[in-house]
Amino acid sequence: MMNKHVSIIVLNWNDWKDTLECLKSLYQIDYPNYYVIILDNGSRDNSLESIKDYLAGNMVVHSDFFEYTSENKPISILEYTNYEVETGGGREKEIADLPSNEKLILIKNDKNYGFAEGNNIGIRYAMNVLNPEYILLLNNDTIVDKNFLSELVSVAEADESIGFAGPKVYYYDFQGRKDVISVAGIDLFMGKGAFHRIGATEIDRGQYDETRSVDYLEGSCLLIKRPVLDEIGLLNGDYFAYWEETDLCLRGAKAGYKSVYAPKSKIWHKVSSSSIGLTKLYYMTRNRLWFIRDNASARDQAHFLIYFFAYQFWLDMGVYLRRQDFARLNIFLKGVRDGIMPRHR
Repeated sequence: MMNKHVSIIVLNWNDWKDTLECLKSLYQIDYPNYYVIILDNGSRDNSLESIKDYLAGNMVVHSDFFEYTSENKPISILEYTNYEVETGGGREKEIADLPSNEKLILIKNDKNYGFAEGNNIGIRYAMNVLNPEYILLLNNDTIVDKNFLSELVSVAEADESIGFAGPKVYYYDFQGRKDVISVAGIDLFMGKGAFHRIGATEIDRGQYDETRSVDYLEGSCLLIKRPVLDEIGLLNGDYFAYWEETDLCLRGAKAGYKSVYAPKSKIWHKVSSSSIGLTKLYYMTRNRLWFIRDNASARDQAHFLIYFFAYQFWLDMGVYLRRQDFARLNIFLKGVRDGIMPRHR
């Protein structure tokens, strides 16, 4: 099991401080066979310079979760543009013999491709060049437990029908606590286009310590078997951000692959630190409508349309009007309009 190669894909966008803390936790895990791939999604700050400084050993990273060490510095880097990796990379032999915690692949995207296509660039590169058994999508604003990956792979290997595995996710800091659950798998209600984050805001007292199948898993940390992606394709780049992991897990379920929550695997998530406000409202609104159109049965689509346009739409409209929040009202209406209009590919 420990010989299964995992390509870990971390997307950075103007958020190098979180990325460095995430990287430091990754390089302390007990799993021996992985590549870390950082994709910088067209950052406009000094992300690239800061990441390189850290890898060279010139920057100390402070965290409540670990002690900084320079034992694995400098970390060897392969740098590519997104255009170079789309044509195959080619310099991997330079770092192939190094331990997993002493090497990194940095892909510099020429613009912000969003979460979906930004990750897809890394997935395609990994699948075409590194040939992993697993792809792990990991948000840059997370901290991982030492054995999080070993536990994920162990659960995924237990059953051929498991296509996706996800950890117990804690809030990075919830009113000063580190033991408050953010999500322990997700239930989906197609007729309302709604979801329930299992365990959210509950103190962990062992109530979600059972491995089990769930409707889908959060994209902040999602382990995916390679054959699943070969069969169903990658993230839907049209979504840009939000609902794309839901869409992926549902497509996997239709192909017979289960999403399984692995409670012994643990991470801590800062939760949407890089995407707030009107942009999130737009994509959450538009992509919710797209997701139902793409994945729901005719019956569930009918239920959703009745629920949304007879109730949810007017409820949200009323909230924005009462608050006189016309900026959010306009973005919400734009999201609804774009969600129901035909997509142009």
